[in-house]
Amino acid sequence: MYGSKGWRFGAWLLALTLLAAGCLPRGVRIPQSPLLRTLERKSGLIAYVGTDGNIYTVNQGGGDQRAVTDDAHLPEGGGGEARYYQFPTWSPDGERLAFVGVSSSDGSVETASLYTVARDGTELVEAFASDKEVPVYLYWSPEGKHLSFLSAAEARAALALQIVPARRGEARILDAGEPYYWAWAPDGQSMLVHVGGAARFQPKARLAFLSLNGEVVEEGLSLRPTLFHAPAWSPDGQRTLMAVETDDGNRALLVADRRGVMDKVLTTFDGSIAFGWSPDGERVAYITGDGGSQGTLGPLTVLDPDKPFEARVTEDTQAIAFFWSPDSRKIAYFVPSLFSPTPEPGQTEPSEEDQVLLLSLHTLDVKRGESQLLTTFRPTDEFFGILPYFDQYQHSATIWSPDSRNLVLSTYSRQGDPALWIVTASGKLEPRHLTEGLMAAWSWE
Repeated sequence: MYGSKGWRFGAWLLALTLLAAGCLPRGVRIPQSPLLRTLERKSGLIAYVGTDGNIYTVNQGGGDQRAVTDDAHLPEGGGGEARYYQFPTWSPDGERLAFVGVSSSDGSVETASLYTVARDGTELVEAFASDKEVPVYLYWSPEGKHLSFLSAAEARAALALQIVPARRGEARILDAGEPYYWAWAPDGQSMLVHVGGAARFQPKARLAFLSLNGEVVEEGLSLRPTLFHAPAWSPDGQRTLMAVETDDGNRALLVADRRGVMDKVLTTFDGSIAFGWSPDGERVAYITGDGGSQGTLGPLTVLDPDKPFEARVTEDTQAIAFFWSPDSRKIAYFVPSLFSPTPEPGQTEPSEEDQVLLLSLHTLDVKRGESQLLTTFRPTDEFFGILPYFDQYQHSATIWSPDSRNLVLSTYSRQGDPALWIVTASGKLEPRHLTEGLMAAWSWE
């Protein structure tokens, strides 16, 4: 007969067998076993910013942990000399990691560098360094040989779009503007850019192609951008997505060809829109609602761009961001809410300032049209900060594992400690604590 420990292990093993067979009833979850993090098949690597300000990599089970940097120091109180690292961003093939290092004094940036390093932590390269420019967003070229990035400088009002070889070389400024969003063409020879916001409010706002063959050549489009952030290319490079003002004054999400010639209107909308193409190119997802420069909050819609009249809409939810799974079968999306803590005995009712922002993580099965709640959590400031701009960030980073089985979340515990958690996309297992950390990104491969 089983002892108590043997019984628990046997029960867990039986549940794991049912899980593998897909037989657990919907909504039923089994607890995580320490064995699972060892036995489960690993997929890709997770890069993250530690609570000490250094960059680390780790697999989903907590093994193969490596400190990419070890010289960060964050003085108490925010004063004095500081060194910290930000924005871990994987190359498309998962073989190199880029990140930014900043040295500051009394809160003022003194130097900023852009580094790349091999997946195993070797071949660290300082690809870019400046005492005037601070990289604020990184985006690898499709072939993984160059890094495009936005940089800010005190002497310049606008952001600069720059490009630099990933293994060191001369950085080039391609363009400037604010706000600035772009999407690489899959062949890596050009970009589709959206600069300056909405033409209705900013007459100089523009949509354009930047050709990067030799000299940079800009080909402006006659289309007038409306309230959205990042444009998108179809994975095959033949079509583009952008949001524009039509001749009759409506706002429309449209598909255009690779030259910017309009093909069809997918939808018209009020307010703002954020969108993304599925990795297989067969579907488009978008959120419409109120927002604009601070993001979009509204229902999530999924459609086949060749059959836009068959769109599926999650009308009962107000999503703030979404990320496609690598296999294009699911969409992970986030629904925000405010939570008011229960006051302690003798305390007054909590004020609005005491409310806590929570995110509910759902997955949508795009074929069945079924949504599933996976977990509700309090996001770290670093993670929540990217969600209003997820349509740009989804081009350069993902929270999905390469095999589409898991997601990594950056959360605060009830005690206020930042940590990373692994959540199974099936919803059949309880979320698992991975390690302490502020912000994480899973490798594409």
